[in-house]
Amino acid sequence: MSVLLAEPEVPSHWLLDANVLFSEWCRTLMHILARGHSANLHWTNQIEHECYRNLVRLGRLHPVDAAEEQAGLAKHLKATLHVYADQTYLADVRAVEEKDRHVAATALALRHRFQTPVGLITWNLRDFPRRPLLKLGIVRYSPDELFTALRPNPADALSTLQDAALAMQSTLASRCRRHPTSFEQAARPLPGSVTEWIEFLGRNRQHKSARLIERGKLEVNPYRLALPAQ
Repeated sequence: MSVLLAEPEVPSHWLLDANVLFSEWCRTLMHILARGHSANLHWTNQIEHECYRNLVRLGRLHPVDAAEEQAGLAKHLKATLHVYADQTYLADVRAVEEKDRHVAATALALRHRFQTPVGLITWNLRDFPRRPLLKLGIVRYSPDELFTALRPNPADALSTLQDAALAMQSTLASRCRRHPTSFEQAARPLPGSVTEWIEFLGRNRQHKSARLIERGKLEVNPYRLALPAQ
C-alpha cells in the first residue's frame, strides 16, 4: 500500500536548473517570485556553464556577450553561485537520471546545510522523479507549478507577471550587446494585455499559468499593462 506524502509548503531555498536559467523570461520570473516569497536562489558553476554553453551552441548568444552576461548573472538576480556541485550525495539521488544527479545532489547538500526543505526548479520533470526527491526533503517544481503554487489568485498572478515584465524590460534596456544575434533581434515584444499573456505563457510552456489567467479573465476586467515605451 503506497503512502501519500503531504504536499509541503513552498521552501525558502530554490536551486535553479540550467534549463530554467536558459530563458531570460523564466529566470526573471523566478527572481520576482523569490523576492515576493523571501526565498533564496541558488545554482552552481556547472549549472551556469551548461546554460550558457547551450545558449551559444544554439545561436541565442554570441560567445563574447554570453561570457559578459554569465559573469554578472548571480549578482543581477541576487542569487548564490556555488563554486562546484556537491558530490557527497550522488549515491543518495540515484532515482535521478545520471546526467542530472549533480543538480539533485547539490539540492540535497543545501537541504542538509540549511536543515530545511529545498525547492529544485526544473523543466526536466521526467528525469527528476518527484516522490523519491520529496522523501529526501527536496521539493521539485517546474516554473509553471511554482508560479501557480505561489500565485493561485488570477489578480495576484497578473500583478506578478507585470512586475516580471517590467524587470525584464529594464534589464534589456540597460544591456549593451557587442554582437546581437538574429534570435535577439527577432524577439517579440512583451505582452500588454490579458489575451497576449495567455498566448505568451502557453508559448513558454506555462500552461497551468495560462489557464489560471484565462479563468481570471472571466472574473476581472481586461486590463493593459503599463509597460515603459520600447
